[in-house]
Amino acid sequence: MIAGLLDGTWKGGDRLTEAEAVERFGVSRTPVREALLELQGLGLVELRRNCGAVFAPFGPDELRDLYAVRSLLEVEATRLAATRLEKDWIEAMIAAFEKIRDQGGVDPDWESDRELHTAIAEASGNRRLAAEIARYGELVQLMREIVGEQALGGIHNTTVNEHLDILHAIERRDEASAAEAMRRHLAQAADSAAGATLRRREEIRE
Repeated sequence: MIAGLLDGTWKGGDRLTEAEAVERFGVSRTPVREALLELQGLGLVELRRNCGAVFAPFGPDELRDLYAVRSLLEVEATRLAATRLEKDWIEAMIAAFEKIRDQGGVDPDWESDRELHTAIAEASGNRRLAAEIARYGELVQLMREIVGEQALGGIHNTTVNEHLDILHAIERRDEASAAEAMRRHLAQAADSAAGATLRRREEIRE
């Protein structure tokens, strides 16, 4: 369903019933309901009685809004986590990202990226905050997989350097600098995601 939103297959106001989703995706009603509830929680659909799911508008502007919420959550988590993360873990992550940078900047399946963001969320000390960050992180990873590496256009190199900025600030236990580095990183990520979505839609129209 998210692929259809990113592609422009579904537009704001379009409707999808449970029965239609079951037939379209070849799954049972239970995973369909769970997916729709998750999408509703993220503001991507509205579930209406006897009507099914009504899609909210979703394009580059809405994607930027999503990243803005993610930034609010993760910048605060970074500030909280900056003095709590273990020194050995910080050093290991710096070494991992330096290796990625030296080998061309590719982070396969965004593995180190996800480890960094997850560890920061968990070290925030706020389980509800960490759970919300995890929800948005899963959506972002799914969008990456849908859009594809090529559409993101060399984003790995930029992301690696931004992650190192975050880690070096955390290594210094500089809460303000770490939070600001995370804010800059997610602002860049929002630009990249919005641009990739536009390019994907143009390719489909062609």
